[in-house]
Amino acid sequence: MLRTLVMFAALSLTATHVHARELPPDPLESVMWQSMADRFMPDGDIVFDDKVKIMAPLSAENQFHVPITVDATALDNVEKIIAVADLNPIPLVLTIRPQAALSYVGFRLKLQQTSPIHVGVKTSDGVWHVAGVIVDAAGGGCTAPAAAHGNSNWMKTLGQTRAYAGRETLSNARLTLRMRHPMDTGLAAGIPAFYMNELVIKDDDGQVLAEVDMYEPVSENPTLTLKPLVGSAESVLRVSTRDTEGNVFEFPLTVPSSAGL
Repeated sequence: MLRTLVMFAALSLTATHVHARELPPDPLESVMWQSMADRFMPDGDIVFDDKVKIMAPLSAENQFHVPITVDATALDNVEKIIAVADLNPIPLVLTIRPQAALSYVGFRLKLQQTSPIHVGVKTSDGVWHVAGVIVDAAGGGCTAPAAAHGNSNWMKTLGQTRAYAGRETLSNARLTLRMRHPMDTGLAAGIPAFYMNELVIKDDDGQVLAEVDMYEPVSENPTLTLKPLVGSAESVLRVSTRDTEGNVFEFPLTVPSSAGL
């Protein structure tokens, strides 16, 4: 029996060694880097790439609303962008698939504590191009109740959206929107998880321009900036959002023609 157990242990160690993946060292020296890469970038090679730009504060004034901007427009053939906050209790923040949009996104997230934030950008050759920053933050951003719960009538404004779509260049628009939603993480006592988890932008012909999957760490009343590709004529963007309770909110946004540029 002892010999069998020893052989099993040896086989287990061998299997683990075979399946281990060589990762480039993290410039931020995050203790969670191996875990973040294995969980959220499990397939393909990983390289740290200065073509992925992350704009973030060195120190967050408000741990409930930390502004992050990701610009990967220097890369071609981007299929997916993911953002993770390594030391959050729920690390995955959002995923964007810019099918017919620039590889650019602005958002706000909640931080439980000072944390490295890694962004992975997957290109069509299967390679993950990664960058990271460290944001200093006070504690509790993910475990405190949303401010909306201080108002007994907060459900009446659920899904209300302020949005703007302007033309940035001859070929792309700049879309900014802010949606009323508590984005509950499920980590505050007595409050279950309830958050906006899906946003889709389509053109007037029904073609998908960009898809965003949002997760619990996205800030209350999520604010997003995206850059969908559009033609030179006036066009209409169709925006659809859904939350984890199945509530759907839809609205159109008109992008002016390029004549004024």
